[in-house]
Amino acid sequence: MSVSSKKVTDLDLKLSQEYVQIVLGIDAFYRSSNQESSEAELAKEGLVPINLTNEYPRYYSSWDGIIEDLNEIRIKYLNVNDEMRRNYMQQQVGSLISLAKWVAKKDDYPFREVVRSLLYVNENPLVQSERDILHHKLNDLLSRKGFKGSLADKVQKWEEEQNVPSRELESVLKDLLASAKEQVVKKMGFPIEDVKVTPKAIYNVPYSAYCDYVNQSMYVNGDLRYTYASLKHLVTHESFPGHTTHMRVRELLTNSGDMPLDAALVITNTASSSVFEGIGDNGALFVDWVDSIDDEIYFVFQRIRSISGLNAAHMLHSEQKSEEEVRTFLKEFAFGDDNWIDSRLRFFNHSLRAPFIYAYWRGNQAVNEVYTRISPERKQDFFKYLYHNMHSADTIKQFS
Repeated sequence: MSVSSKKVTDLDLKLSQEYVQIVLGIDAFYRSSNQESSEAELAKEGLVPINLTNEYPRYYSSWDGIIEDLNEIRIKYLNVNDEMRRNYMQQQVGSLISLAKWVAKKDDYPFREVVRSLLYVNENPLVQSERDILHHKLNDLLSRKGFKGSLADKVQKWEEEQNVPSRELESVLKDLLASAKEQVVKKMGFPIEDVKVTPKAIYNVPYSAYCDYVNQSMYVNGDLRYTYASLKHLVTHESFPGHTTHMRVRELLTNSGDMPLDAALVITNTASSSVFEGIGDNGALFVDWVDSIDDEIYFVFQRIRSISGLNAAHMLHSEQKSEEEVRTFLKEFAFGDDNWIDSRLRFFNHSLRAPFIYAYWRGNQAVNEVYTRISPERKQDFFKYLYHNMHSADTIKQFS
């Protein structure tokens, strides 16, 4: 698959340049006025973790000016002919308006409304019956492997059997990155042969892994335990065919004028966030890497972990549950150890990231629902639709 596409219309290109300047101005104003000092690893991202443009930010001295400009450009985007693009930008700009009002404390949104208005996804947690289904699937798979005892016992034994020693972490990741890149080129056709990613173990961070696209690195939390299958997932999520691949395609297309300029930005907590994460979480499926019973086990286990994050954030910020209650939930439903739970709680307690946790599971759902319903001969068309356009969870469903 090449990365050529139809050229962006002059109107869309002009609006995307104006939009990028506004967004970079919002990011600059947010960074200058934000007082949150917790979690430096997350705070340093601001609102725009990745900017591959050469545009200059528009200057702002107040949130009122920001909201006024966003409302104006949202109206302008109604004149774009491409219906999918028009739908996406109405949601994307709308989420930025809500984000500006929320950060400026102009609207006292309850947590559920923050999730809905920023990400444009279902704000409900997963109910017990939905969670039970995943536990049953995991239990059946672990039983097929011959493990005995309670589900928690089986998970512990499986993790011990599959554990990758910390001293081998970076070398295993290097091998997986090389294999995953080959799979992306072979099965998806994206021109990423020259892209290099170096894995690095880091410590005392509030996440499992992180894609540093600009510096061609993939960071992994060295304080956590990993199985071989979980490392395969992290590689496909963060790099191939996840974030690194996604950003490489977007960079090439914006440079050639085949995608609007906003595709060269990654913006936190907006309508685009869920699909960005959903591509990563379905990456192993895209390259046919769920190819053993251990991969199947981790495929279900990772879904449990993803849902646990969404539910835990809801418990903390909507239901006003105590951290101790959340810890118990993460241990019993997601089989988390203390280090993993500590890392998760640091993420959930960061004001900007608390709603963002929804992007993972809701994005996984949005992408997966389309991918699993289309025929094998339509996969390449879907990959092009997915990677060559900016999307919300809703516009993904418009693939036909």
